[in-house]
Amino acid sequence: MYIWEPHTPQRLRYVKEASCCEAYILCSEGAQYYVLRRVDFARFEETARGPYGYAAAAWLDLAEQHEQEAHRAAS
Repeated sequence: MYIWEPHTPQRLRYVKEASCCEAYILCSEGAQYYVLRRVDFARFEETARGPYGYAAAAWLDLAEQHEQEAHRAAS
């Protein structure tokens, strides 16, 4: 379970990885990493802000869950 909060950019954002459909995006702002998801056209939420290992593990978990759900929906 992840706690999602409104995303407020603090610096220039860099995209490191994106899941299929860009449902979850691993981003960085300086030395801080986090997972981003789109809420609607102009709003985003973030979770797992912290060091790379922490955010990357959360992104991988969310991306894998999303892929499994997409495969179940397609069957």
